[in-house]
Amino acid sequence: VASSTMAVTPIYLKHSSTAHRTFTTAYQGTPSDGKHNHHLLTHLIPYQSTLKDGRKVEVDFFHHSPTDIEEDEWYAGMALMNLVIREGQSWPFEEEFASVEDWRGYFLSHSAFIVRALDNGMDSAKRNSSSQGEVLGCFYIKPNFPGRCSHVCNGGFITAPRFRGLGIGRLMGNVFLRAARDLGYKSSYFNLVFKSNVGSIKLWESLGFKRVSTLENAARLEGLEPGELDTAFGYRYDLEKLPV
Repeated sequence: VASSTMAVTPIYLKHSSTAHRTFTTAYQGTPSDGKHNHHLLTHLIPYQSTLKDGRKVEVDFFHHSPTDIEEDEWYAGMALMNLVIREGQSWPFEEEFASVEDWRGYFLSHSAFIVRALDNGMDSAKRNSSSQGEVLGCFYIKPNFPGRCSHVCNGGFITAPRFRGLGIGRLMGNVFLRAARDLGYKSSYFNLVFKSNVGSIKLWESLGFKRVSTLENAARLEGLEPGELDTAFGYRYDLEKLPV
């Protein structure tokens, strides 16, 4: 998750001969549909895969249904975002998003994706059933900084709690790298990977991210001792060195 909070006015600039992007900071954006420059990803998205339990899934853009909230993946994405905010252990936010419009300004301002179940299955505890079409996770790709540094992207990832441990995070991470490169970004930088989030650290390092910064006393997270502040690490990936 990015930590840049500088407010800027979005500026429409030319990034390359093939990609245009509205440049904002990672926390500022215009509500959209998460399909910015989708034409650059037709070879990759939708991306089908199989989870550890054998369930087939796909990484795809969010589907929006203006007439049926239960079928609208925008609301499913906002629900997951608010859930991890309430958990208070992996994202810096304290207040939930009150409207889908506000959430779209943050999560769907550029390129955003969901992991969608392609068949019926069970949750990771094998206790509850899960239906085809259920949203198991989601992530975004957008500039970490504006203007002259906009070629550095940021990503935010959420796995639905009841599906953790099935390989959804790794799937999203792998697709993130390929999609970010093909969208024209030169590198990726994650500002706030908390020391207490051991699973996230293991995932990013196993995918080839390099720890390049340490920020002590960075976050008041749930589950820590009273008055304790967690350390945050910065992780970078050179997308120009990503194998084709």
